[in-house]
Amino acid sequence: MSFAEETIAATLDANGQLQLSNPPRMPPGPVQVTIRPAAVGPRRGLADVIREIAAEQRSRGFPGRSAEDLRAQEEARLTDDAERDRELEAARHVTSPGSPYVFYFEKCPTTERSCHVR
Repeated sequence: MSFAEETIAATLDANGQLQLSNPPRMPPGPVQVTIRPAAVGPRRGLADVIREIAAEQRSRGFPGRSAEDLRAQEEARLTDDAERDRELEAARHVTSPGSPYVFYFEKCPTTERSCHVR
């Protein structure tokens, strides 16, 4: 196996020792080392990325959604969820006509599927 060159990230400590990020894939023997400062910039966080995306969208003419639109959508979602919860709760307590039994639908502990209990 012959390697012409390999680049490995490393840290130079105060004693002049190199701490390699991973072991070289070269066989033992003499090597030539060139040291160059790594390009280290400020680390971007999630908020930075979101601001960049918003700026790019505005530059393309996309105004984004207003806080009012977002609140209205959230209210509509909560209303739909509450209605769905009421429907599910009503379906759990169905009484068959002429039957003395009330059927409850619960998650079956053995099969993890919905099953009815009298």
